[in-house]
Amino acid sequence: MTDPTPLNTPAADPPPNWHETRALIRSDVERALRHLGVTGWQQRWYAKVQPAFVGLLSYRLARHLYLNDWRRSARLLSLVSLWTTRVEIPPTSAIGPSCLICHSGGVIFYGRAGARLTMMGHCGTGGGLGEEDIGGGPGYPVLGDDVTLGQWAAVLGPVRVGHGVRVGPASVVMR
Repeated sequence: MTDPTPLNTPAADPPPNWHETRALIRSDVERALRHLGVTGWQQRWYAKVQPAFVGLLSYRLARHLYLNDWRRSARLLSLVSLWTTRVEIPPTSAIGPSCLICHSGGVIFYGRAGARLTMMGHCGTGGGLGEEDIGGGPGYPVLGDDVTLGQWAAVLGPVRVGHGVRVGPASVVMR
């Protein structure tokens, strides 16, 4: 069974090879370690088992599986990640390199984002406010590079958020 995904959505991106997926994971690790100011091997290990990082790692692996036509496995991994880390990023979403999730609680991301996305706790992006596809999937937003979503911030519907934008705490972007 194939997914009826339009060709211009994140789910229709070309399948990455394992080297590309590892490079994305490595960029996420480096950004998380810099953010936490980690120096020793014990701190590095501790940072890598944080729920925020495990949720992002699970997304990267699920995305790799999804784009390489292992869709059921990808969705299962995404669901297990949601149960264990409270980070909801489906494998149909696309996030650029060096993503940082500061607090894992309640993070939800649907759509497309550029490089260096920063997400605080209880923030999210999603649809439900229209079916127009602007590149993030039907009804989902597209975020540029260096975007920060503050605590409880939301970007809803088919909107574009430019490069370097900071969506403040408890803000809602709908147009």
